[in-house]
Amino acid sequence: MYTYQYPNLLKPIKIRELVVKNRIMSAPNMLFRTIGGRPDEYYVRYLEHKARGGAGIVSLGEANVCDGGNHTPGMETTLENLTIYSEMAQAIHEHGAAANVELTHGGMRVKPQFNKDRDLLMGPVEFDNPETGAHIRAMTQTDMEYVANGFADTAEYYYHAGFDTVLIHCAHNWLLTQFLSPIINTRTDEYGGSLENRMRFPLYVMKKVRERVGDRKTVMVRLSGSERHPDGFTPADITEFLAKAQEYVDMAEISTENFNYIFASAYMPRGQNAQLAEEIKKSGRISIPIYTIGSIMEPDQAEEIIASGVADGVSMSRALIADPYLPKKTAVGRKDEITPCLRCLNCTDSDNTTRHFICSVNPRIAREARLGFGDNLEPAKVKKTVMIVGGGPAGMQAAITATERGHDVTIVERGSALGGTLRFTKTDTIKHDLRRFTEYLIRKTMRSGAKILLNTWATDEVVDWVRPDNIIVATGSEPIVPSVKGIGSARHALDVYLAPDFEAGERVVMIGGGMVGIETGLHLAQLGKKVTVLELLDDFARDARGVNRFAVVDKVKNSGIDVITEAATTEVTETGVTYSKDGAEHTVQADTVLYAIGMRPREGVFFDLYDKAPFITLAGDAKTPGKVAGAVHGGFFAAMDV
Repeated sequence: MYTYQYPNLLKPIKIRELVVKNRIMSAPNMLFRTIGGRPDEYYVRYLEHKARGGAGIVSLGEANVCDGGNHTPGMETTLENLTIYSEMAQAIHEHGAAANVELTHGGMRVKPQFNKDRDLLMGPVEFDNPETGAHIRAMTQTDMEYVANGFADTAEYYYHAGFDTVLIHCAHNWLLTQFLSPIINTRTDEYGGSLENRMRFPLYVMKKVRERVGDRKTVMVRLSGSERHPDGFTPADITEFLAKAQEYVDMAEISTENFNYIFASAYMPRGQNAQLAEEIKKSGRISIPIYTIGSIMEPDQAEEIIASGVADGVSMSRALIADPYLPKKTAVGRKDEITPCLRCLNCTDSDNTTRHFICSVNPRIAREARLGFGDNLEPAKVKKTVMIVGGGPAGMQAAITATERGHDVTIVERGSALGGTLRFTKTDTIKHDLRRFTEYLIRKTMRSGAKILLNTWATDEVVDWVRPDNIIVATGSEPIVPSVKGIGSARHALDVYLAPDFEAGERVVMIGGGMVGIETGLHLAQLGKKVTVLELLDDFARDARGVNRFAVVDKVKNSGIDVITEAATTEVTETGVTYSKDGAEHTVQADTVLYAIGMRPREGVFFDLYDKAPFITLAGDAKTPGKVAGAVHGGFFAAMDV
């Protein structure tokens, strides 16, 4: 008999008549790969990738239910499109997973450009949305019937296409949650006011879906367990609601309201919604399975959630983007080979209609239509000798990829250890997820079979010894030094982590309020230092995008850091820093002065070696200084071109 290391996580579960092979659901991701209302091949293969990786349930996300409810490009439920949805469901089934689709109506948060009839833009109450410019009218009972039928029609369509279950979206401030919310729903009729009234329409939608699809189909619901607001609904309210809803639905996935909790950043604890699920499950009133979602990143964490009775299953989103094979690796005891998610929110920020979906640590995800599937790469047709100059993230990823393809690889690293600038994570107090990824990259590089030459420069003698067919230059970047009087007595931000002789004083001034400066400031603030950040522009952390920017701003707000924008540093003195702002000169006292105003490529080696091999490639920060995604992707594709 095979003994699983994670027996609860990998135990099958029966949800109504649907048998699911384990307790892992691949959560809906808003990967809007639709063209003219039709998912493309990228989307089909993306979901198939999740199924191949071993998840028990794989979800198609954000399927619109009717005109007027779309906050994303519509996925048209037409006869013509039935074939592509059938292919999607079949692709999931072929790997033993159940196919799920999330049904969503945006309500007050719809985007007019994705809807045909603007008269159908509606929600619980009348509202002028300042973000979209849309006028939202209050729904009538006729409107409610129209929307409920839309949910039922759409559920019926996807079941006909071959999907096993639907997930009714009653979370994340979409329409059904807007009705549940006492903050939003200020109606004075039978659909507003008391909890009984506010739950009336969401329950009607679920009842309508159940009546349409019959007793044998599995219907699930995604619920926010709390609004996380003093005036909002509570876990007790959601328990009351679910006690009634379980007449129509067969499983509930518990999420949350509050933007920072829905899209939890690396600054937040993991499993931020597990307590909500536990409170609902342990009420004793709910008989259907409860799943929970929210920064569930590793099998140990997931196993503990289920084993302790917090929930019956887990829903994973970003963890299965970083590594779709997490379930299979878990089953065979290869936990340390799971690619860790950074919780950097790059996937969420790129998950829109203007550019391609990107995961910082997984270059292959959402590119299956071009690169294929699999945890292992197809071998190269001709084995080459590859020299990689630099052992940072780009160089390590290049080595991992090149060796997997069968090449003979040598890493030449001038330092005493692998890791490059990511070595800062060993002592950092906030980037725990990035530390795990750094350790993973180093571990995988050490096991790859590549020859690793530390404390070695890429001299002509070394090149002659390696005799490479291809050279990948991944030498990283170096700090830009501000043109400020007295800057010689300041140190770069990375010295906080990497310089053995560095010790910060009690009062620290950081020149530069980009992400490096801000996150170093957050680290020092956690160590009890009084930190002031001087930023030349009118806002800080401008290199943080989208959802991650909200997280950074919120973290800074609660950290005690003093950020001064539109501050032009003029001099570093023995006692502090002078700067000009609003036409006046100011001084801030400091025991330690740091700077982080940007990086420049360390590209000299590329020009030194350009004629030492038939092919030479720049990768990572040596080409374009940036974040982890650029380094990992740059190293991966440089090695794929060998």
